[in-house]
Amino acid sequence: MIKLITIDLDGTLLDNEKNISEKNKLAIKRCHDNDVKIVLATGRPINGVMRYLNELGLTTKNDYVICYNGAKTFNVGTNEIVISSTINGKIVKELYQKSKELDVDFHAFRFNEELITPKANPYTDVEATINKIDYHLFNFNDIKDDELFLKAMMVSSDENITRIIPINEKIYGNDYSILRSSKIFLEFLNKNIDKGQALEGLAKYLNININETMAIGDAGNDIPMIKKAGIGVAMENAFLEVKKSADYITLSNLNDGVSYAINKFVFGE
Repeated sequence: MIKLITIDLDGTLLDNEKNISEKNKLAIKRCHDNDVKIVLATGRPINGVMRYLNELGLTTKNDYVICYNGAKTFNVGTNEIVISSTINGKIVKELYQKSKELDVDFHAFRFNEELITPKANPYTDVEATINKIDYHLFNFNDIKDDELFLKAMMVSSDENITRIIPINEKIYGNDYSILRSSKIFLEFLNKNIDKGQALEGLAKYLNININETMAIGDAGNDIPMIKKAGIGVAMENAFLEVKKSADYITLSNLNDGVSYAINKFVFGE
């Protein structure tokens, strides 16, 4: 029996206009009414997900959300941080220097959730717009070695991100959790955290067996939770490597794929 479902946002729960379909809303409400926990799991900061938590009614002290690809897991009602993970300023500066060598843009989220970038660029503009937050220009050479950050990101075109992934995995694969959260974002987190480890930690916190969980996603950053969950579901529109990691492939984000998976695996329909 499924007791907890983690659901990615962009490309999964949301359509291409960043809206939640009525069928998906109804399926989530049905879960809520039957004591099945719904946990949004996203690379976004909390500001970028609150609209959807409010829309779905997932705002009580019994509701949780996974943000920053697992670097922070919150109790929505109390704002208590259940799980958190960081990298330090020395690491961020090292990654920034590598981004310059690779000719891609860069930004990072401080532990206080402030978004900083060394220069204005269209990819940080996308991050700020999607999440309805501001970003601040900052000289990364002034970052203190012991300052705490949630994550750092190399950001660029689809082609550039594809180009730099194997380079970064070869250099940093053993040191950081490296996740492609979209075509234009490559994220670096503490090596001990990702959506899968956040799912496992939250399930343990809630005394739920990991085999009683389901995870639904579409992008590379969803692979850890899809592999970790009792049932891992990929969207029909997911990257190929995500589909290969899943137990089941549901319909696309334009065809209520979340609702379809919930009805099949939770309610047997």
